[in-house]
Amino acid sequence: MDRRTFVLLTGAASAALWRTRPLYARSIPGSLRFDLDDQRRLALWYNAPDRSIPLLRNAALGVWIGDTLATLADLEDVSVGNRRPPGGESLVIRGRTPPPAGAASGSVWIEAEFLASDSEARGAVTVTVYPDRVLATIRGIRFFATSEPQVLSGDGALVALVSGYQSWSACHITALPADATSYGAIGLTRAGHGLAAVWDPGGAGEGKVIFGPDGSLDAVSEWSPPRPVRPDGDAATLRLAYVPAGDGLAALSAAATPSSSVDRERVAALSVPTGWCSWYELGAAVSEADMLVNIDFCAAHFDRRFFRYIQLDDGYQRAAGDWNTNAKFPHGHRWLTDRIHGAGFQAGLWIAPFAVAERSDVARTNSAWLLKGPPPPPEGAPVVMDTREPWGGRILALDGAHPDVQQWLYDLARRVVREWGYDYLKIDFLEWATAGVTHYGGLTRAEAYRSGLAALREGLGTEAFLLGCGAPLQQAAGLVDGMRIGDDVDASWNGIQSPARAAALRSFYHRSVWLNDPDCLVVRPPLTLEEARVWASVVALSGGMSIFSDNLPKLPPDRLPLLQKTIPVAAQTASAPRPVDTHGAEPEIAPALTVGDSVVRLRGPWRFRTGDDARYASRDFDDETWETIPVPSTWEQAGHPDYDGSAWYRTRFMLPAASDTRQTPSARLDIGKVDDLDETFVNGVRIGGMSGWRTYRRYTVPPTALNWGGENVVAVHVTDTGGAGGLWSVTRDRPASTWIVEGSPHWWTLAL
Repeated sequence: MDRRTFVLLTGAASAALWRTRPLYARSIPGSLRFDLDDQRRLALWYNAPDRSIPLLRNAALGVWIGDTLATLADLEDVSVGNRRPPGGESLVIRGRTPPPAGAASGSVWIEAEFLASDSEARGAVTVTVYPDRVLATIRGIRFFATSEPQVLSGDGALVALVSGYQSWSACHITALPADATSYGAIGLTRAGHGLAAVWDPGGAGEGKVIFGPDGSLDAVSEWSPPRPVRPDGDAATLRLAYVPAGDGLAALSAAATPSSSVDRERVAALSVPTGWCSWYELGAAVSEADMLVNIDFCAAHFDRRFFRYIQLDDGYQRAAGDWNTNAKFPHGHRWLTDRIHGAGFQAGLWIAPFAVAERSDVARTNSAWLLKGPPPPPEGAPVVMDTREPWGGRILALDGAHPDVQQWLYDLARRVVREWGYDYLKIDFLEWATAGVTHYGGLTRAEAYRSGLAALREGLGTEAFLLGCGAPLQQAAGLVDGMRIGDDVDASWNGIQSPARAAALRSFYHRSVWLNDPDCLVVRPPLTLEEARVWASVVALSGGMSIFSDNLPKLPPDRLPLLQKTIPVAAQTASAPRPVDTHGAEPEIAPALTVGDSVVRLRGPWRFRTGDDARYASRDFDDETWETIPVPSTWEQAGHPDYDGSAWYRTRFMLPAASDTRQTPSARLDIGKVDDLDETFVNGVRIGGMSGWRTYRRYTVPPTALNWGGENVVAVHVTDTGGAGGLWSVTRDRPASTWIVEGSPHWWTLAL
């Protein structure tokens, strides 16, 4: 459709129609209503039985043409009217942007459609951009820009459920205003009301909501890199839902539900995978013999009515890009899948489809397939994603936009199921498909990533189960059957905190978009039996995938019954359970010293120096010449890119005099999360140290280590073994403590 063939089903408007009275005021109780004011700003209302409740006001919508934002208020040759699609009614506005100065041919036509359901509190905003005379370059679409007071009327703070970009990215609850960005979806809560927005997959952009410390909210679909609009136009859709008695998570569950009955039925028909994976204890050292003993163990101890899959993970391959078996698996893939099938299970395999080793045949003979970095130097050099010797050295990334790469991915997936005999494929490190500064054919990174995923899905067919991991979430919707929705788990109390929290905060995706994978269920020590029971309960009651990953023959005997009890719960939970205590904002205490009821904030300045010297721990060391550094942040963000190794952080604080230090309670020092290892000192006294970049640091400080009535020094020695480093987060993961699950009609399970 172009500007010559555009027709509104009812009505048209000229500039004379733009007045204070709303352009669209249809009211059906229980539904949403969109209005545009005389400045063409958007308002969203909920039609309660007795009144209209404002949900979003004074919101500006527009399109970036190059670096220029053209809003609805800027449009010329405007037409306005209504459409009546099945199940709702929409307000449509269409117009042409003014030609930029000195270039009359640089205009575009913008069509914005605001659709409200006539049976529930759901709606959608679709923005379509059409070319005028030339194919103007588009940088993104703004769906709405407003401020915190204009969202969800009512008393109390506006609280946001913020979701990270990809599977492993953190999600959290924060009170606004705040400096944060939520990707693909946002849930908002105020005074017991919930509002949510979820971007549709497909299209050129990646949706996100940017929150500013000044209270601003900006919901955009970003085209990265920018590209010319297509001759037949480009569109993006943002879906909205409101819950009058609920929170942002409940609203997200409504907004994420597909509008298509075909998509709803596809997800509803999926069976939740249960089984075993080799990764979380055997790791890359896994061998053919390890697989066989675990297959035999599973056959002897688990009910095959519910326990279905045996999955081989990382460690079997010759190199990244060459997914044939290495010397540890001398009989090859087909021999192994025959053994798995013979034991009564289905077979699963892990690959990283966009990763290729630099010295692999794929990389050496197909340089045009590789994602390139920015110049200079060297201009056009492939992006190095990581260095992993077991994978073949330096790891490069494939461009999913390239037709030959798509064919290679299709053939790989087809080989996995048809030649090797696997029934289930886990595809990992998918974010690497978005790493290049340009993509074949001028596609954006969202389009390139989704194109590569689509090729894998097509090659795999519809019968095999496809699980995404390390994946940007928005553009994977509709292509995968399951999705990892949290951080890697670890067999420790700290190691289950972040995955448990993600299982709650991203529960809205489950059975709406795909089946959630909260990550593997591990129950071995050093987890205590009670700690293992907590993680098993979260995995089972979340309704998501339940995949064990201990080396089962070596598991302590008291842990096996826990796994056996988990399987039927996970396998038979057909509904989408939900946590009920997630909308409270997390208090950020760290970095701080807590003594009894008193909290001393360590606001800095924090001083920083690379290198290592034992004298840096002392209270008397002079650090005045050190640079200052923001906390929290990685030191790469603070001006030390690519630095790995040791560094020190120091800050000073005052304590009041204590009348009797013998009666003073022990203090607690919260540092937050450190990437990767730390040793922490107070006035030269070592009070603790941990490893693990996602582990929250909280240490007990003996009263005798503190200088009461004077100056004190906290010194943190950080060792980074690769990637980002430093005191990067002050947020403590607090998983939901209550879940509610529908066991059968009229029966519910409440887990506390």
